Amino acid sequence: MSTLDYVIIALYFIGLLGVSFFVGRRIKSSEDMFLAGRNSSWWLSGISSYMTIFSAGTFVIWAGVAYKSGLVAVIISMCLGPASLIVGKWISGRWRRLGIKSPGEYLDVRFGRGCLNFYTISGMIGKTVTSAVALYSIAIMMYTVADGNLNLYLIILVLGLITAVYTMAGGFLAVLMTDVVQFGVLFSMILLMIPLSFHEVGGVSAFIEKASAIPGYFSGTSGTYTPLWLLLWLLLNTAMIGGDWPYVQRYVSVPTVKDSKKSTYLIGVMFLFSPVIFYLPAMIYRVLVPGPGMDVDPVAMNALGEGAYMSMSRTVLMTGMVGMMMAAMLSATLSLVSGAINVFANVFTLNIWGGRNKEASEKKRIRVGRVFTLVMGLVITGLAMLIPFAGGAEKVIVTILTMVICPLYIPSIWGLFSKRLNSTQLIAAMAVTWVFGFAAKFLVPAEILNPSLLESLCGFLVPSIALSCMEIYSALKGRECEGFRKIDAMVDADADREPGPGMKKAVKSFSFLAFNFFAVTLAAIAVLLTVLLAVREPKVMEVKGIVLGFIAAVLSIIAIYIAYRVIDHRKTFNTQE
Repeated sequence: MSTLDYVIIALYFIGLLGVSFFVGRRIKSSEDMFLAGRNSSWWLSGISSYMTIFSAGTFVIWAGVAYKSGLVAVIISMCLGPASLIVGKWISGRWRRLGIKSPGEYLDVRFGRGCLNFYTISGMIGKTVTSAVALYSIAIMMYTVADGNLNLYLIILVLGLITAVYTMAGGFLAVLMTDVVQFGVLFSMILLMIPLSFHEVGGVSAFIEKASAIPGYFSGTSGTYTPLWLLLWLLLNTAMIGGDWPYVQRYVSVPTVKDSKKSTYLIGVMFLFSPVIFYLPAMIYRVLVPGPGMDVDPVAMNALGEGAYMSMSRTVLMTGMVGMMMAAMLSATLSLVSGAINVFANVFTLNIWGGRNKEASEKKRIRVGRVFTLVMGLVITGLAMLIPFAGGAEKVIVTILTMVICPLYIPSIWGLFSKRLNSTQLIAAMAVTWVFGFAAKFLVPAEILNPSLLESLCGFLVPSIALSCMEIYSALKGRECEGFRKIDAMVDADADREPGPGMKKAVKSFSFLAFNFFAVTLAAIAVLLTVLLAVREPKVMEVKGIVLGFIAAVLSIIAIYIAYRVIDHRKTFNTQE
């Protein structure tokens, strides 16, 4: 990368920290710190949830699948669309209807303190390790792009500290706002890369012609990713989007049930269309650099696939824009990490520490939440630094933790609907799932059952069957759980009502603030491209028409937003008169 690329990355993260400290001034209570005062608009919550799904694995693992196997990677990602629509129809609104401030409060009331501790310990271990691996993976990517000119441990330390500091300073509102900035950078860069990538291979028709010659490249399934695997993947992601704590936090941060549903529908619609856009550069790179083929040298193909996205970026993007793309990839991973840190700070402050300090002032709660945020961020950073000493064991650990953590989403959702499931049954169901899963993982040969399919079967079917058996047993015994009656009594009466003028004003204020950051982000990219045009940067001049079209599109979006703000201001002024 050039000096300008490093400057762009530095300015980008300075901007993220600036956003965090700016919005941090609005925090006056623990509800502001962890739920943005329930004033998040539905689209803001939806975009933040969408960005939380991205991580280094998106750019390395799944982009690698796109490079090697083609369209099936798009289909895999698109499965999150119907999964989100299912959650929007039946689950996310149910979360918002509860009068809870955190997922931990739900577990405490519905299943008891023991279950809360069980979930918190299990989830925190899993999220801390997986976040550390994600942080390490994206640091390795930057280290590689920098051709080894940067110290790997320094990269990890800087990225970890930036994430901890902006999450600590601005709380959940900073997470929401920085997610919007990250969304703007990521998708503007991808939309710029697509026409540049097509130009590099001779156009759309040339890409289709060459890619069609690769066996199965435009097939929706493969030997590894079979229709059954895709179905289980869809169901697992339904459980994740419906029950994982960072998503639940976003469902309860909006004013009404209707807003919660709309935010989840937005995730679904975006995942029905965006995967095609997102994975095209990696697929085009396969045509540009075919490699030896999976049947000839799978190791070489895996290496090419894992680096496909960044390699395509370096091939087609101009000076400065490579840094912007690197910043987008880095920040997408940081979004996942910051979301995990904030939601566990939420549960710890309001339910673990807060359960023993119920008389604590709001100022004290905010301070405790910020300290926990910083500590968890430092722990994740420290673990990420230790990963090079794991000798590749981190991949096995993540696989095991995936089998441990993913099944936990299912009983928490089950408890929203079942009046019979109790804490003992929940923990027993998880024990059965884990014992069966670990036994199958180490005893069933890959030749008999594909490992990916095995993990999906253990992650979804086993806990579902165990919970179903316990549900039937409790029904036959006529047993009901007292926790369900308690949680049923916690319904928020305001969740189904139209928000009052004060809340509408606050939601509107947050929406405008988010779009202000979004517009400034797009403007910065347009300015950088304009400067590169002015100095006649070689790569820019080769694709001058594409660059000018992109700048025009960005300016049009900004102009439409400014016009809307002017109209809205006049309307508000006339109403006040």
